[in-house]
Amino acid sequence: MGRNYSTEFRSILDVGCGAYPSYALDIARMGKMVVGADFCLNFLRIAQRNSSEINFSQANATQLPFRDASFDAAICSETVEHIEDDCAVIAEIARVLRPRGLLFFTVPNLWNADRVINMAKTRQFTVRLFEQHIREYSPKAVERLLSPWFRIERSIPVGFGWTGRFGSRVDFLIRHRVMLRLSKSIAVVGRKRT
Repeated sequence: MGRNYSTEFRSILDVGCGAYPSYALDIARMGKMVVGADFCLNFLRIAQRNSSEINFSQANATQLPFRDASFDAAICSETVEHIEDDCAVIAEIARVLRPRGLLFFTVPNLWNADRVINMAKTRQFTVRLFEQHIREYSPKAVERLLSPWFRIERSIPVGFGWTGRFGSRVDFLIRHRVMLRLSKSIAVVGRKRT
């Protein structure tokens, strides 16, 4: 996601970077200044061993320890579904971004193809969230969450990597935007409103 926008930022914050901040590491290797922030100290210890190109900070995503307008861009990938106040996270990210800053944002898709297919197969029509998720999102819910602070510039399909006759066709349709609404995650690029 970030490669297409790499000329637009020099510094980026990875909110909820986790133990294996692969996106942030790819961006650091492009010569960008990267800070990874996570609440879990153990995740940061693991990340520091594997990612010397990134600076790390233990932080609560709803109270980031950075000045206003400190970063050109932010990553928040598969994080807000674990946090009670998801709006506070997005507000904090907007606060630490410079005007017209970029947000690379992903969350689990509530109505992903895997869930829909399994519901149809088992005739169990109760949604069961993945373990440790407080919520999952529809595309409209993502738009509502981000819109006070960000304008969505781009939606990116996220496939499952399925193989086989049926699976590879579904995955192809998702990756080529025909079945975007059934993608594994909802991935968007947002631009901070001025």
